[in-house]
This record gives sequence, C-alpha cells and structure tokens, in this order.
Amino acid sequence: MASRTGPLDTQYPVCSSWDIVLKNDDKVRGEIYTVDPISNFIFVKDQLSEVRMINAAFIKSSTLIKKAEQSDIQALSALAKATHSKRALEEKEKRAIRLAEESFRNNNPKASAFGQAVFDRLVKACNEVSWDGNSIIVMSQIRVDPPYGQDNCKPIKTGKGASGLDRIQKIVASTPTVS
Repeated sequence: MASRTGPLDTQYPVCSSWDIVLKNDDKVRGEIYTVDPISNFIFVKDQLSEVRMINAAFIKSSTLIKKAEQSDIQALSALAKATHSKRALEEKEKRAIRLAEESFRNNNPKASAFGQAVFDRLVKACNEVSWDGNSIIVMSQIRVDPPYGQDNCKPIKTGKGASGLDRIQKIVASTPTVS
C-alpha cells in the first residue's frame, strides 16, 4: 500500500484488478479500464461494469488484487493496432477534410441566417443544391429566392421540375425560423 511512483500506465496497468482507497475514505474495487496520464486519471470498471473516473492524486492507498494476464494485454494491443492503423486514420482525416471543404462550399455569407438554414435543409433532402447569388438552385430545376418562403419556390424552366416543386415547397415551409 506504499505510494506509487512512475508513469501512470505502469503504476496501474490496464486489465489489472485493484482495491483503491481514496483520500475521502471511499473504497473502489475493480479492473483498470484505461489511464490518461495527461489528466492524471485512471478509469476503473467495477463488478457492476460501471466505469469510475479517479484522479490519481486523490488515491490514499491501493492494493493489487490481480495482475493483468498476458493474453488480455495481447488481445488489447491487437485491438488497438487494428482500430488505429495509420491507413485508417489517414482515411478518416481525408474524409474530415472533404466534409469540411464541402461545408465551406455550402456556406453563403451574403445570405440571411434563415436562407442558410433553408439551404442546409435542402442539401440534406436533395443533395444537388447550389447558391446563385442569394438564390438557392435545387437539382438545376427549382429556384428559391429570398426571403426563402414557400411562395418563393419557382421552376427555372416552365414545365420542368414541376413534379419536385411541391416537395421543395414543403421542405422550405418546414424549415424552422432562425433567431
């Protein structure tokens, strides 16, 4: 029960079981789920499978009940490698960049907040939406002009897009006002 020193992950190895007494005399018994050396927290999963977050500075004493088994450590290591492969992280990063660029393209600083809200709602519903000045163009067939009301939805060419006009008008009408 002596005070523990060294890196947090070596003091409290993942998958090991501990009896921990806190400075307020609370007792915690469980398996180390993970550690965060930056914030100095350990996460302990108790017998009810609830995870408790404990700041290591508030530990009065601790007793090792069961060392982490090598098979558990190897399985955890394999899972971490599979989950965080360099290729997978690079693909996630590329996707995040692409989504951010898309979001910037869809933003019109000249439009009102409500106009942007209508545009965002139409993008979710129709995908093929663009800005033409302050007007919204939907599927190259329907134009929604300011102030972006149901009556401001018009087909670009007479006879074309009439079938989708009703749907677009309903989407525009259902957009909540922005304060």
